[in-house]
Amino acid sequence: MTLHDAYIKAKDEAKKSGLTVFTACGDYGDFWGFRFWPNGFSLDKPSGGGADITVNKKTGNIGSFIPTMDLDLFDKRKPIPIDQFAEYNVAI
Repeated sequence: MTLHDAYIKAKDEAKKSGLTVFTACGDYGDFWGFRFWPNGFSLDKPSGGGADITVNKKTGNIGSFIPTMDLDLFDKRKPIPIDQFAEYNVAI
């Protein structure tokens, strides 16, 4: 599974919940985490959630990760700049 393929899977999953704004990506080791927010998101309005949509690097399985589930893992993640996804002409 490539990062690009994982992004497409996560993006499709996010759309099911009305999450359309790609805001962050991280490498957690065994999986990638992708953060999406609803269009028009504002810190002044509740958004419902806060979990990354995850894609397992080996299996491609979709999951979710809430940072407070494992703060050590969250702190150890490697942030991936989302501007690189613009190269695929499918993001941002």
